[in-house]
Amino acid sequence: MINRVYRPRAWFPPRGVMGWVAFLALVALILAALIDAGLWWFRINGRFGSKASFLSHFWPYFSLGGALVGLLARGVSNVLRSVPTIWLLASLAMQHASMLFPRGALPPLSGQMVRVMTLNLGPDESRRPAAYAYLRERRDIDVLFLQEVHGDERSGDRPRLAEALRGRYPHGAWREGPASTGRRFGLGILSRFPLREPEIIPLPPGPVPGGVCAEADALVARALAGERLLRLVNAHLCPPRVPWKDIWSRDVGLSFGSVLDWLTTLRLYEYARRAQLIHLRLIAEGGLDPFILAGTLNTTPKSLDVLRLAQRLRNAFEESGSGFGYTYYAGPFGAMVDHVYHSEGLLARGASVPDPGVSDHRPVEAALEILPPEPKARPRF
Repeated sequence: MINRVYRPRAWFPPRGVMGWVAFLALVALILAALIDAGLWWFRINGRFGSKASFLSHFWPYFSLGGALVGLLARGVSNVLRSVPTIWLLASLAMQHASMLFPRGALPPLSGQMVRVMTLNLGPDESRRPAAYAYLRERRDIDVLFLQEVHGDERSGDRPRLAEALRGRYPHGAWREGPASTGRRFGLGILSRFPLREPEIIPLPPGPVPGGVCAEADALVARALAGERLLRLVNAHLCPPRVPWKDIWSRDVGLSFGSVLDWLTTLRLYEYARRAQLIHLRLIAEGGLDPFILAGTLNTTPKSLDVLRLAQRLRNAFEESGSGFGYTYYAGPFGAMVDHVYHSEGLLARGASVPDPGVSDHRPVEAALEILPPEPKARPRF
């Protein structure tokens, strides 16, 4: 009888088709884990890089895709497979920690409730009647933030909204879309509360020389809710650069030229959006009254470009919502690019992302409590 000692087959160099598939899958797995670790390094240290910022918009998909590709790395070193896979799965858990752990009970209601909604009406005119009907049915909304409002005060969405809502929102502030975009990127704030001092504040375009990024503005107003003033801001920021759209967000298809242009201008768009988000933070810091920012910010809650804003404001959905909260889908892939942020002095008691099917974006709703002002301590002598 001959005793044979089992020796595992060497996996390197790879042999055969399946050997090469396993080897390439292992390389992709390790590379994904290294990039994921790099994104965490950027986030923890408050650093910013254009390419890292672009990847951070797809961070959950990137981590999950790397872990799934690692399943193909069969027959290779268990250590080389398991360590990156565990890292990627732990990263996914950290990114969605607010969904994994139950939130504590909220304190009793002590102030006035304000219900807000932000909705991007989208480019599709055929969906407008359904959008108007949906807004007419939502009788519980106090302040409505609208993006991609088409036309002006004489034609387009504004007169049709006034007719559909029939005075339900007696107060409004508008920013017409630039003529260079065909007046397709207008903004609106509709409110049950009186609005004061409406203002249009241009947002910095950063290094982007033209296009929708260079035309971005913020619509600002103050609302008198009972005895408290609220500062309201509606914004539609610079979108991520994608190779099948031009600088005006028009579909141009994929070509060698469009891909080359995308590679050369990608960093400009990331820096432009970051500059706009920092400017919105400066607006938030420019007053003492409670502050609400809503709109299509074209960034996700875990992206690197939103870190400076998130240090000052709270995301209502991250604070009190449940689920992924995706507001925009590109095929099977979704992302939360529409947000409601609020400052201190407000408490998010609930947030949701319904799917009424009236636009290519889903609305974000939030129920915010206006907290009583804290009494000032008397000086001691």
